[in-house]
Amino acid sequence: MRDLDDIKAIKKIDNRQVLPSLMALHLQCEQAWQESSNIDYPTGFQEADNIVIAGMGGSSYGVRLVKSLYDHTPSSKVPISLSNNYHLPGYVNSRTLVILSSYGGATEETLECARQAKDKKAMITGITSGGPLEDFLKTNRYPCYFFNPLHNPSQQPRIGVGYMVMGLIGLLSRLSFIPVAREEVTKLVKFLSLQSVLFSVDRDATQNPAKILARKLQNKVPIIVVADFLEGAGYAVQNPFHETAKQFAVCFTIPELNHHLLEGLTYPAIIRKLLHFIFITSEKYGQKNQKRLILTREIVKENSIITSGINLAGVTPLIQAMELVQFGAFVAYYLAVIHGVDPAKIPYVDYFKNKLSAIT
Repeated sequence: MRDLDDIKAIKKIDNRQVLPSLMALHLQCEQAWQESSNIDYPTGFQEADNIVIAGMGGSSYGVRLVKSLYDHTPSSKVPISLSNNYHLPGYVNSRTLVILSSYGGATEETLECARQAKDKKAMITGITSGGPLEDFLKTNRYPCYFFNPLHNPSQQPRIGVGYMVMGLIGLLSRLSFIPVAREEVTKLVKFLSLQSVLFSVDRDATQNPAKILARKLQNKVPIIVVADFLEGAGYAVQNPFHETAKQFAVCFTIPELNHHLLEGLTYPAIIRKLLHFIFITSEKYGQKNQKRLILTREIVKENSIITSGINLAGVTPLIQAMELVQFGAFVAYYLAVIHGVDPAKIPYVDYFKNKLSAIT
């Protein structure tokens, strides 16, 4: 499949409604914020010394974005860490708030962390649409955010990113751990709604930024470069390339990559023909990292490697982060169309899970 304007052909490939889910990101965000920011929690939750969020894959997007957006701001009140394994950090205790994040509620690593959190007598809450995690939270009467994914007909967790990201942001805002105003969320919802029209399948391939970049990335290895508050969003762009487009991609951050990656662009020689660097620019980056980004792109070009630049337009860091997540999801979708693969199916992930369950 190569014609990104052939709507009928695209619908045949996408028979699980991934596109309608992508178009509804703003509605996911609106629903998740309204619901999660109005939940009542015990007073002690606001007095936690630290926060650990357990989540894997798409269910970890929220914590990655939150850490990047708020960790280094003066308003950051307590340290927030991600647990994306079978165990919680050793320091977790009764003064720790553990947030269990699993879209479908059946993630075995997160469920193991749930049991450990209970044993450690931590303060516990969660974000899920159901499954064993919902059973655990309800059985133990832990306050939590259960959502009905009305605006994710694909039922794919990575396509329901609005629920996991804004569900967590609403929860943390409700507990006064991060400063997010309702007015900013209103602007976010409006912005994402307008952007979805720009990236829509109905928009001609010559006028659609997501289709244009997808074309450029065909038969290439995307290297996503971000800085500062967009580190988490960069990760959330990388994964849909893998799962939706079935295409290898990787994300690097400024300034870290300047300390090693620039020397890794020479061998094997074929790598210069395979790579396509995507530099995500923002006027909200720190001045030093803005300069680093420009210089890094110059060096990549000197190595005869193709580059693209994406300048974000959102008026706040949060809006820019979600702008990048949305754009990346559409690019990955159109790459799946180019490849002629179902953007919803994840055959090797499913195969792995089935094999793993048979031997454990």
